[in-house]
Amino acid sequence: MSKCAVASGGGSFELTDLKTSPVEFLSLAEDDFDRGGLSALVNATTNIKRAIVCQLDQLLISFGYPSFRWNVPKKIEKLRALGLLAPSLLRKAVSMRNILEHEYETPELKIVEEALDIASLFVMSASAMFIPFEDVLEFSLPNGPAEGSPVTHITAGLNRESRGVFYTVYAYEPGEYGGLCVDQCEIQSGHVLFESMVKLSASLMLRYKVNQALKDFDAAYAKL
Repeated sequence: MSKCAVASGGGSFELTDLKTSPVEFLSLAEDDFDRGGLSALVNATTNIKRAIVCQLDQLLISFGYPSFRWNVPKKIEKLRALGLLAPSLLRKAVSMRNILEHEYETPELKIVEEALDIASLFVMSASAMFIPFEDVLEFSLPNGPAEGSPVTHITAGLNRESRGVFYTVYAYEPGEYGGLCVDQCEIQSGHVLFESMVKLSASLMLRYKVNQALKDFDAAYAKL
C-alpha cells in the first residue's frame, strides 16, 4: 500500500440529521446575544455550549460512533483522530468548554461574544466540509501490479446503512471499463484502518497535512 498513488474519488457522504441541529442551537444563541441583558447572556452561554457539543455529536454519529455516551474530551479526541478539525480550533473548543462549565457565574459580554464566534466558526466549517464530503478513496500502483498479485488498483467508498457505517473496498485487476473486480471487503467503523481512511479523505479534500495522513494510514495498515 505504501507504493500506491492515492487520490480522492468524490462522493456525497452527508451528516446524520439530529432532532435539533447545531445550526438551530447556534441561531438561538445569536438571538439571545442580540437581545442583551443578563438573562439573555446566560441563555446564550447555554446554547453556545449546546451548539458545540451537538456539532461534535453529529460528526461522530455520522461516522458510526456512540458519542452520546462519551464526555466532551473523548468526543474531541476522536474527532482529532478522524482528522475532521484543525488542531487550533480544537484547542479553542476545549478552552470555551472550560469557560462554559462555570454556568453559575455571571457571564461577561466579551467572553460570550468570543464563545459565539468560535461556535459559529466550528459549526459552519464542519457543515461546509460535508457539502459534500468526498468519501471515495482510490489507491493505484503507477508501475503495474505488485509481485505475486494481479491487482492494480483499489477503491474504498464510505457507506452508512441501518447496520452501521463502513467502507466497502474493491480490488481490481486490468480489464475493460476500469478493470475487473476480483475481491471486496468491508472495513467497519472502529476498525484500525477506519479512522486513518477518514483522516486521509479529509486531508486530501483540504490539502492539509496530506503527508502525515499518509504516514498514519501506512502505520495503521502495518498493524493488520
